Amino acid sequence: MLTKNLIRYRIVKNKIFPRFIQTNDPLLLQTSSELLDLFNESSGKTRNQLISDSNNIIDYCNCPTIITRGLEKLLMDRTTFNTESPEALVQFRKELFLFTSRLHQEKIQDTTNYYQSIEKNFQQDIPHIQNQLYSDLPFNQPVVKFKALSADRLLHRYNCAQVQGLLIHCEQLILDIYSPDIASLRQLFKYLRFHQLLAEIIKLEDEIGFQIKINGPLSLFFQTQKYGINLANFFPAILHQKEWELTAEIRLKNQKRPLILSLDQSCNILSHYNHFMAYIPEEISMLQQSVNKKLPSWTIKPSETLIPLPGDAWCFPDFTLTHQIGDTFHLELFHPWHSSHVLYRLKQLKDSKKSGLLLGVNKKLMKDPAIKKVIEQSVYFKKYGFLYNDMPTVRHIKKVLEENGKNERS
Repeated sequence: MLTKNLIRYRIVKNKIFPRFIQTNDPLLLQTSSELLDLFNESSGKTRNQLISDSNNIIDYCNCPTIITRGLEKLLMDRTTFNTESPEALVQFRKELFLFTSRLHQEKIQDTTNYYQSIEKNFQQDIPHIQNQLYSDLPFNQPVVKFKALSADRLLHRYNCAQVQGLLIHCEQLILDIYSPDIASLRQLFKYLRFHQLLAEIIKLEDEIGFQIKINGPLSLFFQTQKYGINLANFFPAILHQKEWELTAEIRLKNQKRPLILSLDQSCNILSHYNHFMAYIPEEISMLQQSVNKKLPSWTIKPSETLIPLPGDAWCFPDFTLTHQIGDTFHLELFHPWHSSHVLYRLKQLKDSKKSGLLLGVNKKLMKDPAIKKVIEQSVYFKKYGFLYNDMPTVRHIKKVLEENGKNERS
């Protein structure tokens, strides 16, 4: 993602428009190809060498510097450097500093004698010692690998990053999906859940489709930077939809009022996301393993489908739990930055006397007096909910399953 000083936009009245580049522009494609050739052959080069070679291309091309610097930043983000400090190097540096400290105590003032003493002690010449002394600092770190892509895809990635950079400053995002196919919609909600974003989901009244409303990071008071990055990283998943419309409220520091960002499929940005890979974070994987081990009559899997809720609303839960005789429950987790969402969900379920949706709420949310009061007074939560610390445990899940599983089967 581009840094703030590389985001390009224009403001007309209360609307903000990203300054997209033409992805078929011959000059931009040529410059992108030259940069890609450099990065594709960068293995073993130091970060400093790579930057120097990149500067040569940027300085002599005829493209605006702010664009080429943006392309360079995106390529750097796709480059993996060796950031480890070898134990032998750390030990060598320690021994060298101790030795030179003793030389200073001996008040050796002649530079030639000083260097000769070091070379004799370490059996290496001074230039070699100087080269390896700080070889683990960032500018000396070697390239391990580079994730390749094509020149035109790099230009699409640039346009995508222009939008992502604005979404970090989002107060609210509303996404309308029209005539979606089930497979692509399922992928979209998987990305939504993967980035730990909770949304209000309703059916569009006069259209075949759904409206997804997500609170932006600036509407929160908890981990706003992380949440903003998660929301920005969700945007490329939207680009896989055939017909969509996005409206976001963007509040920049130099603007008194929020600006409106409007986009739809006509922006023609190609997503750099492939089909969703079923990566499961370690804590989630451990929860699944614990349930399978300690609750052998139940199976737990990441949820695959939307479930209907009162008020013509929908929910895409985190997990689906199925009993061997047929009981099915869904589990939705609320993290510390989901304060408005947990209140919205409990309001939806206030009059529900029987439901297959379990609610797990992080205890940090109970620090909010309003949330604490609603949860303590919620009849639904007393029956179908539980509080957890960092991640729910089998003990939490087992209790609500045992209490409600029997009721559901009776």
